[in-house]
Amino acid sequence: MRLVLGLLLILVLAPLLLSSCAGTAEKVSAQTLSGYIIDTHCYLKKPEPALDTKKCLQMEGCAATGFGIAVKQPDNAYKFYLFDGTFAPAASGAQTMAIDLINGTTKTDHVYITVVGTPTGKTIKAKEGAEFEVIKVTSIVESEDPG
Repeated sequence: MRLVLGLLLILVLAPLLLSSCAGTAEKVSAQTLSGYIIDTHCYLKKPEPALDTKKCLQMEGCAATGFGIAVKQPDNAYKFYLFDGTFAPAASGAQTMAIDLINGTTKTDHVYITVVGTPTGKTIKAKEGAEFEVIKVTSIVESEDPG
């Protein structure tokens, strides 16, 4: 009798345990990214993200396209990750954090940052047709430019 009850219990609980383990495996952990802060428009138009100026980053039109981070890849190309939140002028989320960092920096260009965030699994399509991954940012700090 105990054996039968034990087997029934295993049959009932096994799917529950397996589904909870599978859910854990799908969770994406936070990542730390370092690169240049840049807006979507300038990322698409300028070949070197480091050269985007503070003055440009503060322009209404640029801020309205959304801020993100350009991360240098092993092949020396850059990959752009878009920060979460509503774009300026009604900025929210990490877009506000980016604006605060831009306004607070003493640099005029080469604004190098480190971001901690989690990929959302979402992409946003720019007017020019390119799609960018969105990351939910928990912190943005200015850091030392390695270049």
